Amino acid sequence: MAYTPDQVDRYLQHIDFPPSKHPPDALERLTQLVARQVARVPFESFALHYSQHKRLSLDPEALFEKIVVHGKGGYCMELNAFFGGMMRGLGYRVLNAGGRVKTPAGYTGWSHMVNIVTIGDTRYNVDVGFGSHEPMRPIPLRHNYTFTQIAPREGRLEHRSVSQHTDASQRVWVYSTREDASAPWEERNMFVETEFFRADYEAMNLSTMSAATSFFVQNVIGMRAVLDAAGDVAGVYTLFGGRVKRHMRHAEAEVVAELADEDARVRAIDEYFGVKLTALETRGIRGLATELRDKRTE
Repeated sequence: MAYTPDQVDRYLQHIDFPPSKHPPDALERLTQLVARQVARVPFESFALHYSQHKRLSLDPEALFEKIVVHGKGGYCMELNAFFGGMMRGLGYRVLNAGGRVKTPAGYTGWSHMVNIVTIGDTRYNVDVGFGSHEPMRPIPLRHNYTFTQIAPREGRLEHRSVSQHTDASQRVWVYSTREDASAPWEERNMFVETEFFRADYEAMNLSTMSAATSFFVQNVIGMRAVLDAAGDVAGVYTLFGGRVKRHMRHAEAEVVAELADEDARVRAIDEYFGVKLTALETRGIRGLATELRDKRTE
């Protein structure tokens, strides 16, 4: 699915990247597009807590309405489905693929979405829905490819099997990060180059948005990138529960806000992530385990 020229124009206005700012080179243009996307459209789970229905649609028109019209973000399948449609609308060749997320217990079932974009003879992983450890740029599908994510953090892509495979001849793309050149690599996710259909993502989305064990159901999270004067990703703001952190390149992460109650968190979601919640949406979290309650008044 590709978004229409009018929808693409509205999106480019939303992320402040009009055609007049587009470089002629397709890869450089995509690199800048990714940076603008992650700086304007947050990775977040807000609608699973701050809503009356707690359901997330992957319908392209619903995603456009949520992200461009209402200024919200989403999690991996929402953001990558939306961004895939925008890249197609801009003329890129895009294949939607699936992945698994690495947890302390091992790899999950199919629960992640990536976009694979072909430019010339090279395929790139374009993932704008994995939070603070996502690549923040297109990554060529090249074995043992390493790059600087938010310095000094590094990323790596390998084409190999993983420890859970019973058949060592299996090959998947494994994405890892490490905090600096002296730190150990940590696997983050793996993905394949097999095309996934919308029906695949609908099944994946149902579990991710509704299972009691889902990380996104259990936690209120957010991530938005910060750009420097050159338009490159220089750091991120993250929200986890009742704490907002800022992590800039070549610096330690610092806590910028401790949130005592829901009023404080709703203000922080607006201030740091650019998402304005309505009164009706805000009331949706009442009574949930994720609601922030000021312990001083209990």
